[in-house]
Amino acid sequence: MSETTIVPTWASKQINLNQVVDKISNGSSVYIGSCAATAEATLTAMTDDWKLADIRIIQLIPGGNLPHLRESVDRFRTLSFYSFQKTGFFESDGHEGLQDYHPVSLDSVPRLLEEGKLHVDVAIIKVSRPHKNYVSLGMGVDVTREFVKHATTVIAEVNENMPWTEGHSKIAVSEIDWWVSVNHPLPSTNELWPGFFERSTSSVDVLQRIGANIVKEIPDKATLKFGVSPLCTCVFPYLRQRKDLGLHTDIFSPSLFQLIQEGVITNKYKTIDTGRTVVSNAHGDHDLYDFLDRNPIIEFHPSRYLNDLQTLAKIDNLISIVGAFKIDLTGQIATDSISTKFYGGLWSDNESILGAKLSKGGKPIVILQSRSLRGRSNVVIALPPGTGVSITRSNVEFVVTEYGTACLYGKTIRERCLALIDIAHPDFRAELMEQAKAAGYISQSQPGRFSKNTYPRELECLHTTKRNKNVLVRPIKPIDEDNLRSFFHNLSDHSIYLRYFRKVKSMPQRILQKTADIDYSQDMAIVVLSPPDSYEGSIIAIGQWIADPRENGHNIPELAFQVRDDWQGEGLGSFLLKKITAIAKVMGVPRLKADVLSSNAAMNYIFQESGIPFTKRSDFGVISYTFDLESAPLSLQN
Repeated sequence: MSETTIVPTWASKQINLNQVVDKISNGSSVYIGSCAATAEATLTAMTDDWKLADIRIIQLIPGGNLPHLRESVDRFRTLSFYSFQKTGFFESDGHEGLQDYHPVSLDSVPRLLEEGKLHVDVAIIKVSRPHKNYVSLGMGVDVTREFVKHATTVIAEVNENMPWTEGHSKIAVSEIDWWVSVNHPLPSTNELWPGFFERSTSSVDVLQRIGANIVKEIPDKATLKFGVSPLCTCVFPYLRQRKDLGLHTDIFSPSLFQLIQEGVITNKYKTIDTGRTVVSNAHGDHDLYDFLDRNPIIEFHPSRYLNDLQTLAKIDNLISIVGAFKIDLTGQIATDSISTKFYGGLWSDNESILGAKLSKGGKPIVILQSRSLRGRSNVVIALPPGTGVSITRSNVEFVVTEYGTACLYGKTIRERCLALIDIAHPDFRAELMEQAKAAGYISQSQPGRFSKNTYPRELECLHTTKRNKNVLVRPIKPIDEDNLRSFFHNLSDHSIYLRYFRKVKSMPQRILQKTADIDYSQDMAIVVLSPPDSYEGSIIAIGQWIADPRENGHNIPELAFQVRDDWQGEGLGSFLLKKITAIAKVMGVPRLKADVLSSNAAMNYIFQESGIPFTKRSDFGVISYTFDLESAPLSLQN
């Protein structure tokens, strides 16, 4: 006679909250969900029963009503993958139980469980009501399935308010050992972290400027991935300037929900999971939770899928945005600590950055405020002692502050220093320049004039040439030094002679530095780039004026132009003359002068047909022009 296995019925597994404690042994490691998926009622029952002791609670992100945090560590100790301990969120009530921060990425959690480096005895999960022998993990998928798989005991808090989410979010009821019925409303974002997202970490102006700078790096049809830093939310209002965006990110929030409702996020052009938003956790309000219920356009997947590099590499035009605390001048990034204090978590930041690097058309972006809350520079010569490097310099490509964007990809240490100083707070640029020189990162001969003023990004524009070629026009930057050198060596001997009135075989570094490193309040140089990309384009033309400091401001600044031979005839000379003289007029420069060889018919024609009043004189084959800008009808419009 064969033995018959008796399968417990779902009803026979039901217990009440008072019985939960009997299923947990002292000394156990207990996993609980995060955000709205935290089993708060079960946690309260555990802390109310004094029989439990020496319990380790494992949670990704603490939030909401977590009574165990107020208990002595002899009873409850929490292991978290995101530290709120130094943010002020848990400090006021002296939450002794929040002690252990685990500095690993989400991608490492399944491996830690598989290798026994992270042990779990009991998994307490919040789920939907069962349907056809399955329950949905709702909004708490992230790493929950992995903990369920490795736990000896699984206890489910069944809540009729938990949405049945689509995607890889279901587990069989046979995997659940015990369950309790709790139908409390799901906690909202503000109930999870009261006032945390409204708490001012910087002025509204700073956040708006960072958001405006970020969105310039995001094209239409891109797919977005965000870190968990609250700073990432500053770009959300500006995403309305884009069309048909995709979303593949860890946590779904009310602002992202609103962008879906408005048709900004459509997922129409995602190269995988087309037409669907992919997330692993969510928080919000009743409307958001109702939106998630049985909605096929949003899927919840485990973090292992969401942050798998092979998965991310398949997503074309993936733009990953992660928040940081500090960056050194070589590109080392701190995202979870400053000195010996922990303020956040590694989460999936590193995977996000690497995934965007692997993506076709992808762009990894690190964002930070230029100054800390205490007014210190967040761009530093070296990270403070004890600060962890979360993202190494070799993986950093784009860095954004309220003062602009620095592209570090393919850049030397010298170029990185100049690019990062350019987006540092103006109060610290001169000091950073001197520190970089002292460290040997940049040349002692580097003028550093650019550090006196903010880069005038408002002067950037796209331009279409006579033959319908698109180019980018922008003020010159110190990092253009090597690009300028290449520009010079792509000129013909004849073009060089017309510009310098003599044969020139090379361009000394001091001249390149003088040209690229300018004080934007005194001088101006405008470069034209093709392709029209500020980071990848080659200089094809330059227009500039330079004031002679030896004449104490009484001199007339001198104009100069140069167009690469293969781009001549595109109308760039005429365009640059109008652009540069319009800028000069706005800056209060009354007159400009230029010397041109009489044999340079093209340049003479441009000057004489410009419509700008001028006087001229000729001497030894050189025509000297003086332009009267005060009476000229000039405009900065392209």
